[in-house]
Amino acid sequence: MADSPSPSHPAGEVTRPSARERAFERLRLMSPRALHDLMSVQLDGVLVPIVVVNARLRVIACNRRFQELSPATYASVRGRRLGDLLTPECREELIDTLRHAREDEHELQISRLSLAAVPGEFVTSWMRFSPPGRALGWLLRLAAQPAGAIEALGERLQQQESQKEKFTALLTVSRAVASSLDLDRILETIAHEVRTVIQVDECIVFLLDEKEGVLVPAACDVQDFRDETMAIRLPLGEGVTGHVALTGQGRIVNDALNDPHAIQVPGTPVEQSALLCVPLWVRDKVAGAITLTRCGDRVFRAEDLELATLFAGPCSAAIANARLYDEARRAYRDLTETQAQLVQSAKLNALGELAGGVAHDFNNILAAILGRAQILLQQTMDEDRRQQIEVIERAALDGAQVVRRVQEFTRVRQDEHFAVLALEDVVRDVFELTRPAWEAETKRRGITLRTALDLRAVHPVAGNASELREVLTNLVLNAVDAMPWGGTLTISTADEGAQVCVRVADTGVGMDAETRARIFDPFFTTKPVKGTGLGLSVAYGIVTRHHGRIEVETEPGKGSTFTIWLPAASMPGEAHEPAAGLPPRRLRVLAVDDEESVLRVLGDLLELLGQDVEIARGGEEGLERIASTSFDAVFTDLGMPGVNGWDLARAAKSRSRETAVVIVTGWGAQIENRSLRSQGVDYVVPKPFSVEDVRAVLERISGRLAEAA
Repeated sequence: MADSPSPSHPAGEVTRPSARERAFERLRLMSPRALHDLMSVQLDGVLVPIVVVNARLRVIACNRRFQELSPATYASVRGRRLGDLLTPECREELIDTLRHAREDEHELQISRLSLAAVPGEFVTSWMRFSPPGRALGWLLRLAAQPAGAIEALGERLQQQESQKEKFTALLTVSRAVASSLDLDRILETIAHEVRTVIQVDECIVFLLDEKEGVLVPAACDVQDFRDETMAIRLPLGEGVTGHVALTGQGRIVNDALNDPHAIQVPGTPVEQSALLCVPLWVRDKVAGAITLTRCGDRVFRAEDLELATLFAGPCSAAIANARLYDEARRAYRDLTETQAQLVQSAKLNALGELAGGVAHDFNNILAAILGRAQILLQQTMDEDRRQQIEVIERAALDGAQVVRRVQEFTRVRQDEHFAVLALEDVVRDVFELTRPAWEAETKRRGITLRTALDLRAVHPVAGNASELREVLTNLVLNAVDAMPWGGTLTISTADEGAQVCVRVADTGVGMDAETRARIFDPFFTTKPVKGTGLGLSVAYGIVTRHHGRIEVETEPGKGSTFTIWLPAASMPGEAHEPAAGLPPRRLRVLAVDDEESVLRVLGDLLELLGQDVEIARGGEEGLERIASTSFDAVFTDLGMPGVNGWDLARAAKSRSRETAVVIVTGWGAQIENRSLRSQGVDYVVPKPFSVEDVRAVLERISGRLAEAA
């Protein structure tokens, strides 16, 4: 029965030794003499002197080049002791080294060797020679040109070590650039590494302030006079550094005392020095420079300039990365602020729409109450009844004022009755108006409040003076409240391009990020005792209605600064006061409203004022009347189902351009004047309306008709 196959080999397969294994086996079986002869033949092909010694340090083989070193003395060296071939000075050192070398040492070693019969020294590289299974000894290789070889080798090793230090420094700088966006930290690292590697006394990294056109130290590594160094301000073209930054070319100045471009740093001693400066390029523009200094007689060489230029590369990259990061961070901050403003506007716009609808309904109710009360006043002579009716009238008027305040609070008003104002006058008025309040408050608290006005704005603004005074008054009183232990209140104005800004700054308690994010929200207050939470929300609405914006910069413990930007007025504003009209004459008037109570009051008021009135309930009926009859004026509500006030206005103007269209609405404060004119509306009577409101419009219509005639 056949044997089972071995588990390590497939059945029937026979393993064979490799060629390498067969060669090693032949070497192991060769006699020493044969092995020595083979080695000599093989070594003759090597073009440098080589000698092989055994473990007892006797020569067992050498090549022809070794024998040619001194043919007269070394006709044959085989079998001789290595020590007999060496000078006494190196014999003991080399032999001792070979005898005590570790058994496992097979790496190349280098030392000096002097032959007794040959002048000069050789550089010898030696290593253990051990064929498989046999320890034969050492193989020594002599340098072909020994003169100065050790010194040259030392220099090369020193150069390699220097290169290693340079590359290590460049790696350190590159890691700093890659691992951080902190420009100051990166530049300090670069300054330190450059000073260490190039071996200079001082290293300064300058950055160019493009706005001022000067070079400013951003980092330095100096032994002394750091404050004086960091205070340097070099205009472009001034000094060696300024000249390099201007031309973009690196430069070496080895005699700074006599160079016409070199300047002395104020506050530092005059001494002999050498300067090296290289530019920093960012996006094809010089962004700064690196300046190196060697004090005394030491000078710079061309390789120093090359190395400094290498360090300028990562430095330029760091500047570019830091600037990109700053730009991204500013863009993110602007985006965040814009998003916050949009969220704020969205919240208040939603509240405004809700409040606007409520205001419209209240205005309709108040219009019926106020109009009917005023009609009764015109018809009632009994004094007691008149007093009772006047109470109703005042209540309706107060209710109308409350509705207007709701519209202001929610910023839905668009009735821009603006005049051209000098912001300086508004600020001075507010300062004087609030003085008694904050002076009394500071005396009561026993604190000192310093005030400062810095009014530099020249351009006027278009606005409502009373509303702007309300905003600034609120900011001033808030600032005083924010300084419970005293401080400084500063109000300033300035022109900023096409805008005029006013700042109210205090040195008070400041606000944290959470409070800052909510200060313009309705009903949010930090004054639980006397605050309503409406002041800044109303201020926000007023500023927005003036086509401006309001922002705050604040930090806990460091005060707050509120800044308002308003568009500068380039020309006088439009006159919004109605021109004086003639006493109302009898006109043919159409009154339209979908609210029965309001429609009857409006019709009765028009008749009371001597007009020939027709009434139409709702837009569709009004449209039919306009199509069939000519009217001098149409008084119509705006928000009606089906056919609204805009439709009636267009229909009336389409029939006759001379027909005056009057919108009677509770939405009037929310409609821009441009929208009214574009829809053909001539006048607006707000709800709730009074006899005086209706009479004023009739007078203006009468005056216009008289002029047309």
